[in-house]
Amino acid sequence: MAVQFTDLDLTKPVEPVYVDERFDRLFVTVRWGYLILGVLRYPVERDRRLFSAQWLREQALEKFGWRLWELSLACTLEDFDQGEATELPPISVVVCTRDRVLSLERTLQSLAQLNYPDYEVVVVDNCSRDETIKQVVDKSGFCYTRQDRPGLDWARNLGIQEARHAIVAFIDDDALADPGWLRGLAYGFRDIEVMAVTGLVMPVQLETQAQNDFEIYGGMNKGYSGFTIRKEDITDQALFWASSWGVGTNMAFRKVLFDAIGNFDVHLDVGTPTGGGGDIEFFFRSVASGYPLRYEPAALVRHTHRRDKASLDRQIIQNGRAFPAYLLTIARNFPELRITALWFGLRHWLWGWLLKRWIKSHLRRDWRTAHFARIEMRGAFSSLTAYRRSRRLGSEAGG
Repeated sequence: MAVQFTDLDLTKPVEPVYVDERFDRLFVTVRWGYLILGVLRYPVERDRRLFSAQWLREQALEKFGWRLWELSLACTLEDFDQGEATELPPISVVVCTRDRVLSLERTLQSLAQLNYPDYEVVVVDNCSRDETIKQVVDKSGFCYTRQDRPGLDWARNLGIQEARHAIVAFIDDDALADPGWLRGLAYGFRDIEVMAVTGLVMPVQLETQAQNDFEIYGGMNKGYSGFTIRKEDITDQALFWASSWGVGTNMAFRKVLFDAIGNFDVHLDVGTPTGGGGDIEFFFRSVASGYPLRYEPAALVRHTHRRDKASLDRQIIQNGRAFPAYLLTIARNFPELRITALWFGLRHWLWGWLLKRWIKSHLRRDWRTAHFARIEMRGAFSSLTAYRRSRRLGSEAGG
């Protein structure tokens, strides 16, 4: 089940690919410069580990040639080549971290290699136990600050405060930025009405069963075609599915948005009993307040999925706890949507997403999906208690 990843850039000469003996699948990320067109997936046979350059190019053009034709007619392909672009706005990048030295080092190395003319990186140390994180950041040359109140959204909010530029981007300390990441975000902000941009998240590696299972169960990828979410264009039901618009490991906002609608909710996300939901709550609040959000797949980061089953199970339980907490936050902050949000949680999420998925997976004897649906429900049933604890702890901390 191990996957070898490679890139194929159609603006450059294509090279042949040899698949190492450790891998039994090949995933080819096809791109036009910084624009990701999609992924080609191939099983690898023992007697065929060399994929020729001509064959790969033919496969890529057969699968994605139609999209290149559409983009060329729209005169947008030149925006995604590797050349120097003009009018790229300065961007502040915020990385929140806690006691993950090796992972953070890799993230900072990827940020040091960004192809972007004007950006800063602010690392927010959220209660690490020693000075190692500071030493790593100092060595990188990036900015270091510390938030002593535990909770990812406390750290994010301090990062916003420390950011000097008008656009603030966020990447997690277990993710790697593609060299064109900030260019993709800047492209998403080309519409002056857009106040939030999310981007494509792909895996760094798929080497273990747990990493493959996470991708099969849903992963973080929201697709290879961009879209813009406006309140007037979607139903209330679609508005609650903010989780389909992006994830917190790859998001950016105009700084004035925080002045307009407030910062991240400190009662949500990692480091609190709710365990998550802070990113999608902010996506929801942005669009519900009338500010458009753009999903732009040209903004690519790669995430390191959890390698073992126990860690993945904890993540799925946490996801199940976080989504109802997100809906409870909406019910609290938007009284006019209170009944709608709670009904959505019961009908469309608990029944339509989890229970139906669990039943169907049992009928298909898909025990893997049944297991994940079951433990996600387990997290959901603990959500109300977790949310109450988060609010109490947040209030005690001054939130």
